[in-house]
Amino acid sequence: MNIIKNTFMPIETWFPLAIYYEDLPDAPTHQQALLAAVLQLERDGAERRNYPEMAWTGDLHGVEQIHTNPAFAWVVEQVERHTAIYLLELGVDLSKVDLYLQRAWPIVSRTEQEIGSHSHNTAHISAVYYIKVPAEGTYDPGRLVFFDDARVNEVSPGLGSENTDIIEPDNYLNQLQTAYLPVEGRLLMFPAKQRHAVTMNETEELRVSLSFDIVLTATATAAGAYEFLTPPPTQWQRFK
Repeated sequence: MNIIKNTFMPIETWFPLAIYYEDLPDAPTHQQALLAAVLQLERDGAERRNYPEMAWTGDLHGVEQIHTNPAFAWVVEQVERHTAIYLLELGVDLSKVDLYLQRAWPIVSRTEQEIGSHSHNTAHISAVYYIKVPAEGTYDPGRLVFFDDARVNEVSPGLGSENTDIIEPDNYLNQLQTAYLPVEGRLLMFPAKQRHAVTMNETEELRVSLSFDIVLTATATAAGAYEFLTPPPTQWQRFK
């Protein structure tokens, strides 16, 4: 087939995934205290409940409410502040929503440990804060990977599968995932429904981070919002 390329024909890309991140300027001041608090929680935690190749995650070991722990007060304050900024950028009217920290837990990744593909289906926004990241070098410290399950440009189902060689894998219009290197002192936020994973820590050093799940509900006075948002918990009634 003889194909003529028109170099003047534009291709526009829409429907972006909005990933927010900020390098917190006061992070070095708080690093050692946060690191010590996390490692102590790991030592105090219950017997390991996942496979050795999986990073230690507090939510699987009864450590999922660190937002109530005074040792993490500074980073919780940052999460609350930057969640508001993120939502404002997305066009959310903050006067019509209440925000809740639902869960928060530490993650410790050692050599050859990773976190498998998953999403946070009980939350609306997820955040990660990197306390300690292995020094830059030839080995990968483990990347946060987001997967494009929608595959909006996959014109024929399965055409972009890793089991075929029909589509050029590096074509920018058909990317099925994107990856973020961890950065010490960085806070990163994304829609909780987005499927993601963390690749293997190939270094000999620890990678330590915190994860947060945030929930939006309607305020008590947000007329017409209950169809799209959960009503405020103050209006719920528990079964007797």
